[in-house]
Amino acid sequence: MSSPSPIQVVFALLPHSLVLDWAGPAEALRIANQQLRAGGQAERFAIEFASPSPASAGLVGIMLSGLAPLPTRWNGPAWIVLVGLPGHRIATDSAEAQALLHWLRGLRFEPGRLELQSGASVTQAAEMSGFGSDTQLRRAWRQFGLAGSPSQR
Repeated sequence: MSSPSPIQVVFALLPHSLVLDWAGPAEALRIANQQLRAGGQAERFAIEFASPSPASAGLVGIMLSGLAPLPTRWNGPAWIVLVGLPGHRIATDSAEAQALLHWLRGLRFEPGRLELQSGASVTQAAEMSGFGSDTQLRRAWRQFGLAGSPSQR
């Protein structure tokens, strides 16, 4: 019996992203892979950090470099993780935000193939991208065992 394809987990980063929104989940997935390897199983998650720019600054001043471009090809199941930004509204006037929104509009989400996962600003980004529905967003939240909708949290 062959192992299932690893899930490509793409953390989509914009300047001033909240570090804990991507560092904590990425570490949890790294530990999950470590435990799978220790048990003689294949890793389940291929973690990638992508951005419209190859370098970006996190909210607390951390500089990130070597970021992958936003992917356009998928070789198996994939999760897009939109991470939080400070404030209650996402500024969409920057070139990076516009590039991310353009990329999101071009994606075709499908359960089990390409899924949008929750981040602090997922509801707003989904609405601005024109693809998000309340049902789709609730499905992503239920997958992580979270009750209600993102706006209720």
